[in-house]
Amino acid sequence: MKRRQKKREPESPSALQVINAYTAAMAARDSTRMESLRADGFQLDFVHGDASQTDPLSAEETRMFWSFWFVAFPDLDWEVTRAIAAENVVVTQWVFTGTNSGPLDPSILGSVEEPTGITIQLRGASFYDVNEGLIQRETAYLDMATLMVELGVQL
Repeated sequence: MKRRQKKREPESPSALQVINAYTAAMAARDSTRMESLRADGFQLDFVHGDASQTDPLSAEETRMFWSFWFVAFPDLDWEVTRAIAAENVVVTQWVFTGTNSGPLDPSILGSVEEPTGITIQLRGASFYDVNEGLIQRETAYLDMATLMVELGVQL
């Protein structure tokens, strides 16, 4: 008598696998792949000022943010220097490097900024909440003042 094997449901990728794919897509400026790894209700929370200043970006606002960022820094490099992973949370330390050769949209710095031609380097950390193979939320910690100073933006 032959035993029937149970058909197993495919497992979702681990949170670390999802974030590795996401950051690789970011470094490759692959907006479509990045979007495919975010949940419909995804939120991007930039922590760089007063906690009451801004609400997290929605999935649509996040899509627009990255398209503007990729125009402003078409040669960007996004290097993850450290990752710590749990079942549903991944924390990454990263270094962003890029030359500002495209205009910065007002959604990034609050006003339209013409390209400076300046190459900047910025460190930060992101906390990703992942569930069922999709990123639900990213909370990104970065020093926006350093970004503005490096770009030569008048405060």
